[in-house]
Amino acid sequence: MLLTVRPARPEDASTLAELYGRTYGGGYSASFDRYGPIKPRDFWWIQSEKEVELLEVNGRPAGLLLLARQGKALVVEEAVGDSLSAEPSREEQAIVARLGTHLRQHARAMRAERLLLRTPEHNPLGLALAACLEMPFAHLLVVTSLHPKRQTARPPQGYALRRGVPADGAEIARIVRESSPTTRPAEEVAQSLERPEVHAWVAERSGYVAGFLLAEAHVGGFGDIVAGVREAHRRRGLGRALAAGAMSYFAARQLPVVGLHWGADGVAGAFYRALGFATERVYLFFERAL
Repeated sequence: MLLTVRPARPEDASTLAELYGRTYGGGYSASFDRYGPIKPRDFWWIQSEKEVELLEVNGRPAGLLLLARQGKALVVEEAVGDSLSAEPSREEQAIVARLGTHLRQHARAMRAERLLLRTPEHNPLGLALAACLEMPFAHLLVVTSLHPKRQTARPPQGYALRRGVPADGAEIARIVRESSPTTRPAEEVAQSLERPEVHAWVAERSGYVAGFLLAEAHVGGFGDIVAGVREAHRRRGLGRALAAGAMSYFAARQLPVVGLHWGADGVAGAFYRALGFATERVYLFFERAL
């Protein structure tokens, strides 16, 4: 079988969207930061920020690569292709090996020092590439989602809820650093209070900030929350009370809510499960030096 890897062209957009849809079938896409099916127009604009390559086997579309640069690393954000057999044939193994060679050559050409690969846990091509390139597992990102309903906030006894303001930023940053690891830096979380599209709630006890929650309605068609509660105030229902306003906010806009957390962050995982979020997808990350 002959493998060809070439830069995607505008006329490939429909083919790319079809290939991508067969792998994901909707839901949240980390590469496009969108919820729902990826459309051809989504591939039009992303090529201005990332490299999109079309994979052809014997002259027919068979997959795609979505590549980005992160510092001195080449990042394989997506390696999408028609499913490999449960026991790959010699021809299929050869295709994966050639694709691995292509990525190594691409990394050398851009003088990358590291190669990163992200793939859903059920993506055969991504997993096969990680094995072919002998890339050790680094960590995983869990994508959870919920279609919310309106809720009434009921803070625990002794606590009060109020809307957050930019002046709360420094205290929120402290809570983020005290809490389990998040997918965003503490300073970035705190600074988001200054954006008009972000709604914030703060929980206080005797004037002391015990927890917070930020909610943002993304243009990608989903809601996103970031929350944190200080250790001494956990397991009292404070997180659920903080989330009530955000759930009502998103329900009114008929937006699904997406929650992301690293696999090692057990606190965040328990928080999302308590709110009724279900795991939608698990991204595996692999990394190696070149």
